[in-house]
Amino acid sequence: MDTTNQVLQRLVAGVERAGMRAPLALILDMLSPIDVVSSQLARFSLPFLGGTRAEAYVSALGDPDAWRELRRLLDTPTDDKG
Repeated sequence: MDTTNQVLQRLVAGVERAGMRAPLALILDMLSPIDVVSSQLARFSLPFLGGTRAEAYVSALGDPDAWRELRRLLDTPTDDKG
């Protein structure tokens, strides 16, 4: 089973591939005061998403600290020089 950090890193990689890193970072910064509510919403949706690809992400984001970690990962510059 993946750790929360590994799941979040995979999520950030997918967001990066989609070219949505900056918009998502902006939205998450605006919603940061309601991390607890966001976590509760993730926990509420877990029974509906069980067995899907989204289950690992929703399970990880059920913790308010995971939202802060996700913002940190999105704010960390990436080295695209390969």
